[in-house]
Amino acid sequence: MAQEQLNFQPFQDKVPPQNIDAEEAILGGILLDPEALTRILDLIAPEAFYLSAHREIFRAAIALQNQGSPTDLMSVTTWLQDRGLLDKVGGQNKLVQLVDRTVSAVNIDQYAQLVTDKFLRRKLIKVGQEISQLGHKTAEELETVLDDAEQKVFNVTQARPQQGLVSAADVLTQTFSEIERLSTGMATPGLSCGFYDLDAMTQGFQRSDLIIVAGRPSMGKCLAANSEIVLSDGSVTTIEQIYHHGCATLLTLNTDWKFGFTRPSAFVDDGIKPVFRVTTRSGRSVDSTLSHPYLTIDGWRSLALLNLGEKIAVPRKLEVFGTESIRDSEVELLCDTATQMQEIPAIVFKLPRSQVALFLNRLFVTDGWATVLASGESQLGYAAVNHRLAKQIQHLLLRFEVIASLKSRSPKYHLDITDTRSMQTFIAEVGIFGKESALQKVSQAIADKSDQLSRDLIPLEIGRSNVQSGKMALLDRPLQAATSEVYWDEIVEIEPLGNQQVYDLTIPETHNFVANDICVHNTSFVLNVARNIAAYHKLPVAIFSLEMSKDQLVQRLLASEVRIESGRLRAGRISQNEWEPLGHAISTLSQLPIFIDDTPNLGANEMRSQSRRLQAEQGGALGLVLIDYLQLMEGNGSENRVQVLSRITRSLKGLARELNVPVIALSQLSRGVESRTEKRPMMSDLRESGSIEQDADLVMMLYRDEYYNKDTPDRGIAEVIISKHRNGPTGTVKLLFEPQFTQFRNLASPNRS
Repeated sequence: MAQEQLNFQPFQDKVPPQNIDAEEAILGGILLDPEALTRILDLIAPEAFYLSAHREIFRAAIALQNQGSPTDLMSVTTWLQDRGLLDKVGGQNKLVQLVDRTVSAVNIDQYAQLVTDKFLRRKLIKVGQEISQLGHKTAEELETVLDDAEQKVFNVTQARPQQGLVSAADVLTQTFSEIERLSTGMATPGLSCGFYDLDAMTQGFQRSDLIIVAGRPSMGKCLAANSEIVLSDGSVTTIEQIYHHGCATLLTLNTDWKFGFTRPSAFVDDGIKPVFRVTTRSGRSVDSTLSHPYLTIDGWRSLALLNLGEKIAVPRKLEVFGTESIRDSEVELLCDTATQMQEIPAIVFKLPRSQVALFLNRLFVTDGWATVLASGESQLGYAAVNHRLAKQIQHLLLRFEVIASLKSRSPKYHLDITDTRSMQTFIAEVGIFGKESALQKVSQAIADKSDQLSRDLIPLEIGRSNVQSGKMALLDRPLQAATSEVYWDEIVEIEPLGNQQVYDLTIPETHNFVANDICVHNTSFVLNVARNIAAYHKLPVAIFSLEMSKDQLVQRLLASEVRIESGRLRAGRISQNEWEPLGHAISTLSQLPIFIDDTPNLGANEMRSQSRRLQAEQGGALGLVLIDYLQLMEGNGSENRVQVLSRITRSLKGLARELNVPVIALSQLSRGVESRTEKRPMMSDLRESGSIEQDADLVMMLYRDEYYNKDTPDRGIAEVIISKHRNGPTGTVKLLFEPQFTQFRNLASPNRS
């Protein structure tokens, strides 16, 4: 009898893996015991049999069982004969021999595993040959070849049946069973995301669907275009210039309360928005939207939640100097230029420490002073007729850890240096040429009067309240008390400036930067969805984060789970009664099957590879693939952005179908929405929307009215606008949003019991 030979050219001298005895034992067991077939249907397919005759006999037994007929010797013989296949399998004698050689069907499931094992080995040999041929296709991109090779190997490991032409009758049977299950009212066709109204509209997230969740970047947390930022070379530039340049190294406040340098991962033009100026008691000011966060003793809070008299973090020092040294005589000439132009030349900010000190030393000669008042208190200061010049001097002094308060005393602007630490530093490092004797008197007066005002690292009233309430105060740790580079400045004015162009920067890890010498801050919905699916369905969730690190994502999950403001978690400011729920939250989250890959610039092929591997490791189970976010995915450098996005969305849709899981991708909305009176996003607002709209099965857009209308009745409400739904209705679902916990929650409904 002829054996079916696969195309094993490199192995012509070897017999492909097979186990004929086990195949015969399986078929003999089926002919002896019709019930045996049901025990192995999930273990073996007809294609697993090495001999073509054995495949035909096994198919005959399956067909008879599907008809409700017995699979004994007579029935199988008749079925094969009626279809002209009996002689092909070796005649009736072959079937009789199978029965005679079989004692019983007791071990038929073990035999099925043996045959399947040999079948998979034959497939692996064939795939190896195909991969070898792929390696010679040098005209194709290596990335494509590697992906095809991995797919071939991955398919060998999959236990699901091969996809091809399937009988409609079989599909109808499965469909009926699914309808019957759903008719109980206890389930949705897809995966429940944990938000009742959204589940009701979508019937859960459907497997094999590509789902797009879109929103404006930063959600309104922006600064005015003229906000000034210090760069690593000492230069000062505006956030607008940084946006257009697309690159910068700037200051950020780290978790150890020291400033360090970082680079933004994204540069955001957020259009025209209402802007408000925040002014502190020291005279610093910055212009931002109402939703932009500021660092308070209770964590990051948006401007809309702050009141006059509250204290926010500002740098105590910004030790940033340049390396562009010039001659000292030229530095002195720059002082004359500054007083004449009422603005400090740009080169000064990039000078080394010694020459910046020299510049300030000479600048204070004409309009600076050092005096001891009749009360015995000492004071250093400077008077300028121009507000910008005064602010620039205030900033340069901050580089030496000299804190100067800026006040308007018409017709001039005064900089007052009054605390002991700042005066001592000024005298030691800067000085005033020709006024050395006056500085000596101040220095002596400071030494004689030990209670001279000194700015604390943390307000006393805040420290006391923390101790009394049992909270871990900001400065409970000695290291922070000794090395903190911030102090707390009181808000004295918040004034509207009208609509202005605004920008924002996305800062990795720390999520904050320094603008106008004030600390300011820069994916919550889908993260809540991912957590719910992992918890409710006990299914693995793969998260590909192209913007935030895995540590940041886990911190957000933890803040939401334990309901502690994320800023306090990062700072370690946890009260005594919060430690127990924090432990419970960590225990709960650690048991959820959530897997995170924070590799930057990841491409679609790498995501597919990681997802396949995770699915295989989890026994074929996978609940969701989440991508944050679409516009950061890597593409081919030779393609324009529209072509890249088109290829990426097609690939993600293919991934959803291949793995049979929902794939959720975050996408940005264009800033065109900001120019409209009606700010609710529409499908046309999707950035590079053509291919995204075409390939997506479900498009959801996030909107919060309070971002734009502070007096809205919908404060704390987030809208999920379903603008495309391939298999269902569109509409709007409202959820509660708690920004301090980065958490979305179900909105109570009188119609829901």
